[in-house]
Amino acid sequence: MNFWGNIKSTGVASIAALSLVTGAHAFAKSELPPGSKLIPLAEISNDRDQSISFLNLVVNKQDRVAGVFLITKVPGKNTKRGSFRIVSKINYSLSKIESKEGVVLGQGQGVKAILLQGRINSPAGRGNLKIEYLSNGLLMRYNHCNVDLRRRHFDDWRLINAYNGKPIKRINVKTWFLGISTLQHVCPVNIS
Repeated sequence: MNFWGNIKSTGVASIAALSLVTGAHAFAKSELPPGSKLIPLAEISNDRDQSISFLNLVVNKQDRVAGVFLITKVPGKNTKRGSFRIVSKINYSLSKIESKEGVVLGQGQGVKAILLQGRINSPAGRGNLKIEYLSNGLLMRYNHCNVDLRRRHFDDWRLINAYNGKPIKRINVKTWFLGISTLQHVCPVNIS
């Protein structure tokens, strides 16, 4: 199962739950632009399957942010215990992240489950992002949380919790029957 991939039907009543339960098994691949490098930001897990996604910042030859790169892995079949295999690599361009619509990080049955949108100022070493998520698939209700992006040193960018100022290294997607209840370590505990 791949949390971030395209979703197939499972018979679960809610579209949101569908988008979180199963994924396509085909390998989705996207390449980095030549000369670009990845700067790790956070690991993303969820309570629906064992997939782990790695959110990386894409920085070009001129040391400007060019986008984000998401690598998703699942436990490997017929491999050593604890090993994972890559099921997708997706490059999201900065221009699309900064557009009014942002980018879709997860979807199912044509319904957008998790979206990322915001601005990143490379020279200033700052960014302000919004992660929107489907909290109720029955009513098509979305919630969102803000996250900051800060450069500490050359090649050292960090996601920062916009509500408490703490660095974010891991995002845990918590779900309920009708959708996503919260993004742990990103959203305040009392968001509804």
